[in-house]
Amino acid sequence: MKQPNILWIMADDLGMGELSYLGSSYISTPAIDELAKSGLSFSNAYAGYTVCAPSRATLFTGRNSGHLAGAPAGWPLLPRLLQDAGYETAAFGKSAPMDVVDPGVPDLQWGLPTTHGFDHFLGQPNQAFCHNMYPEYITVDKTALWLHLNAKHRSRIACMANPAAYNYTTDVFTDAAISWLQSRSKNCSPFFAYLSYTVPHAGGWETAPKFPEQGAPVPSDLQYASRPWPQVERDHAAAIGYLDARIGDVLAMLDSLQLATSTAVFFASDNGPHNEGGHSVDFFGSRRWLRGFKRSYYEGGVRSPSIVRWPGITTPGAVSKVPWAFWDVLPTMLEMAQIPLPTNAEIDGRSIVPTLRGASQPPPRYMYWTWRPSRADDFAPLLNATPKLANSQSEAAGYAARVGKWKAVVQSCAHGEAPSQLDWMELYDLEEDPGEKTDIANLNPGVVQRIKDILSTEKLSCRCYQC
Repeated sequence: MKQPNILWIMADDLGMGELSYLGSSYISTPAIDELAKSGLSFSNAYAGYTVCAPSRATLFTGRNSGHLAGAPAGWPLLPRLLQDAGYETAAFGKSAPMDVVDPGVPDLQWGLPTTHGFDHFLGQPNQAFCHNMYPEYITVDKTALWLHLNAKHRSRIACMANPAAYNYTTDVFTDAAISWLQSRSKNCSPFFAYLSYTVPHAGGWETAPKFPEQGAPVPSDLQYASRPWPQVERDHAAAIGYLDARIGDVLAMLDSLQLATSTAVFFASDNGPHNEGGHSVDFFGSRRWLRGFKRSYYEGGVRSPSIVRWPGITTPGAVSKVPWAFWDVLPTMLEMAQIPLPTNAEIDGRSIVPTLRGASQPPPRYMYWTWRPSRADDFAPLLNATPKLANSQSEAAGYAARVGKWKAVVQSCAHGEAPSQLDWMELYDLEEDPGEKTDIANLNPGVVQRIKDILSTEKLSCRCYQC
């Protein structure tokens, strides 16, 4: 079987309730809806973390966040593995965690995308600067490209009054990706393109990070301009609609270049919906019925609206309940590309190619996410109301884990550094209680013990990675 081209499209802070194929009656996303109709969508897909950069780190490494802290400096990353096997590789947009190198940290060093297997890069490597959707410059490979249209006063009023007079990053990234596809359309080698947008993440019109996130920058409010909604919500809906249209342009270019049938397209969000920049996560029902949102251990913080269209392999319009997360992407793409796992790859992920092919696949042994002890959750008890056990530290990081239908949440690790038998664990049955409303740990001590036993054998860290 011929190696497929692979295109990964990443939205930033997009919620399960913000897409019309998943039932949104407020926001229309026809291009993503069509992708779901022609591909395989997932009801139990997860991001790698509850915030941006570390979530993407799990995708590139194949490790969950419990194994990221302390990863060796020479750890093989997904783009390098594909590049070494003959793939042309390119990244567009938000490249975090591939940004600057901190020589004082002995762990895995990141650096710019071109140092880790991407032949070409155009985007914003600095996480903080990604919050500016009208930047003065972006990075091309290793040098700055000044966006001269943005070298003047920028504001919501100015940018919307004359969109053509400014450079909006969603357009810059999309146009660069399309141009790259056109330039190599007759090349015989397969490609891996990573198109990573910075919306609908909250952002600003001025120079980040000097100025705070001011809302949802977008050139036009589209069909939402006359809606009787708060301004920030009109902008938020339009940012998603604008993103959808530009994704549609990329998919149309694959068709135009006769690449659609040979290209596997992945679509996902890097974490749950945000509640920032004046936007309310409940205005559009951005998280649907899920508890929590970005920066939460609960499902609303880590569940990702995800689709895979692999022509001739995935069943059009099908929906899979098989759980998977970003750390499964590395082994999945390597199997798709017929590339063996490296011998030094101690990864947590597993290939979901059997699921993509329509075969039965059991759930993973466990899934695991870390985060600091703060709850992005509007009806959880206060952290200081959580019972403290011996040697617990109220500021120690915590974790969440999924084992089968069971979801465990520990707000603060009792021993600070790793999961332990002393952890105060919440327990939810995701089949009966997908909104995680009722903690049933006291009714299921055997399940709690089984989860603790599984995690204790995995040498996991509780450390909050890159946060």
